[in-house]
Amino acid sequence: MRQFCDDASELHDLNISLFATPAEGLSGKFTKQDQETFGMIQGVTDREYYTNSFHIPVYYPMAAYRKIRSEAPFHELCNAGAISYVELDGNARQNTAAFRGIVQFVLLQNIGYFSVNHPIDRCPACRYEGMIGSVCPGCGALEADGHFQRLRRVTGYLTGNYTERFNSAKQAEVEDRVKHL
Repeated sequence: MRQFCDDASELHDLNISLFATPAEGLSGKFTKQDQETFGMIQGVTDREYYTNSFHIPVYYPMAAYRKIRSEAPFHELCNAGAISYVELDGNARQNTAAFRGIVQFVLLQNIGYFSVNHPIDRCPACRYEGMIGSVCPGCGALEADGHFQRLRRVTGYLTGNYTERFNSAKQAEVEDRVKHL
């Protein structure tokens, strides 16, 4: 497919691309339209969003290496707009050997664009950095007392305090993401 698009672009002097990742707002918009048209269908329209691209659904429990291997063949088909990622639990800097192993495996899979998503939270009171729920493990500060700084990769973008910036569909997707081991 990729070669077809490239050849057609050259032949017709047009920019013809096959994208795997659509505009970010569409995953929620299309889901709402499909719910209105087809109703609530278990496993199809029963969430607030569609997992976009050729990604394994974000809520599907799967090991990191299996996810990478499953999505890799689709990169060769797309000549634009494709990303694969794995979602890790915790700060990747605390296990650089595992992080390096994932990246090296990805390079062997011929993936064009890849990300290792890992949450980074920071407490403004004590500067603790790592995973923080509603209570800082470093000093016991409560989220309600002062907003923790939260950095996440959402749909290819690094965002701070993502819950304030994305629509409800994208927020639901982030909440549903499973961590890949």
